[in-house]
Amino acid sequence: MIFIGIFGIQDKQRVIREYSNVVCKCGRLSRGELIEHYTYFHLFFIPIFKWNKRYYMRFRCCNRIFRIPSDYVEEIKDSSDVDVNRLEEIRVYDDVENRCPNCNGVLQRSFAYCPYCGQKL
Repeated sequence: MIFIGIFGIQDKQRVIREYSNVVCKCGRLSRGELIEHYTYFHLFFIPIFKWNKRYYMRFRCCNRIFRIPSDYVEEIKDSSDVDVNRLEEIRVYDDVENRCPNCNGVLQRSFAYCPYCGQKL
């Protein structure tokens, strides 16, 4: 009998929780997603153990990503409120799409006015 094992190491991220009505650092009212990112060892596609856990908060209004300090992780998991001032900004996604600053509608770069709200660009 031959035993063939399938094992490996992978990175994975999952959304742990969503927070509604959070004021992001951009000043807009938004939703925030608490994301857990970790590395794990798996055997036959079954996770055996995890390490290198990191936590992030992503806001939908501006696609900013913030790192959550290790001393704030347990507090934010149990809380329904988010203190944005305690988060460390690490990335602002520069969307390939051009967006209206007023209504956040997707625009073509050649537009002079937003077709959704009429705002001059």
